[in-house]
Amino acid sequence: MFASTIENNVLELLPHVEFRGQITTVTTKSQVLFAVQYLSDQPVLGFDTETRPRFSSGRMYMPALLQLSDGNRAFLIHLKKTGLPPEIQAILSNPAIIKAGAAIKDDIAGLQRYASFEPAGFTDLQDMVREYGIVEKSVKKMSAIILGKRISKSQQITNWEAYPLSNAQAIYAATDAYVCYCIYNKLIAHSNEKKTPRQRMYEEILVSADSLLRDESDHVANMANVSALIKEKFNFWWVGFYRVDSKAKELILGPFQGPAACTRIPFGRGVCGTCWQQRKTIIVPDVEKFPGHIACSSRSRSEIVVPVFDRERNVRAVLDIDSEKINTFDQMDRQYLEELTGLFKNNY
Repeated sequence: MFASTIENNVLELLPHVEFRGQITTVTTKSQVLFAVQYLSDQPVLGFDTETRPRFSSGRMYMPALLQLSDGNRAFLIHLKKTGLPPEIQAILSNPAIIKAGAAIKDDIAGLQRYASFEPAGFTDLQDMVREYGIVEKSVKKMSAIILGKRISKSQQITNWEAYPLSNAQAIYAATDAYVCYCIYNKLIAHSNEKKTPRQRMYEEILVSADSLLRDESDHVANMANVSALIKEKFNFWWVGFYRVDSKAKELILGPFQGPAACTRIPFGRGVCGTCWQQRKTIIVPDVEKFPGHIACSSRSRSEIVVPVFDRERNVRAVLDIDSEKINTFDQMDRQYLEELTGLFKNNY
């Protein structure tokens, strides 16, 4: 299973990846025809473009380089010399040839400034990785998560309109297309690890919550943000926290999203009090069938309550989520919500 994100300090420890296949520079008509003959036989191609960097607002440069790679060879097409020939357009319009790249919308728009063509067969890796619960979007981080390899971006802001390219530029450009090819194939090989939309939503919440809680020690602020993240993503009827008052043996209403709620809940009473007492997550498919259920709202039909532990495994609060529909929550919700509440232990 792929990680959803990766820290920069971890990424920097990964082995470097560099394209070591054959790099072919394309600047003439005959070279275009040779490249097209080879590329037309490949079912999948890594795709990328390079554009001269801008250091001020104003002029927009057209793409200078088009890179296509099948993993063994990489073709670097110098667009300033070749334009976008009909033979290359045919590849870009062929639905039978997968062209895998990242943020391809801008790349395609740039190429269409050379010639109008109908793009087909393109796969944006940024969209594809979401199905696996990966929230990172840069090729650098996608490579690290999926391939376990680090790519260099040292040549990114060099002049791509220069000819000939330096050896470092050629390797950099070829590597970008090659890595896109490898990422696509690795994801296809692991298609059984795709996440459901609900799982992806939880993955996104976890990343956001981890970022928000990491440097904030105030419990109320953290509970407020986590409640907002869940409510915004799922729009459950009610999302919030009850804080433990050990002396009064009560749960006291904390930050929440939704209508007014019960202010105090005794230890062992209702779903929240039972969760505190039993020190475990409780899933209630139908609240009307839960003995002793405290009806703060008649619109609540199903519920999940998750304990919030400190470092010593003391229950310090509970996360309560209510739905207007029965059977809303299952073990998948439990797994992600327990991981989410686990982020609080570093704050206590």
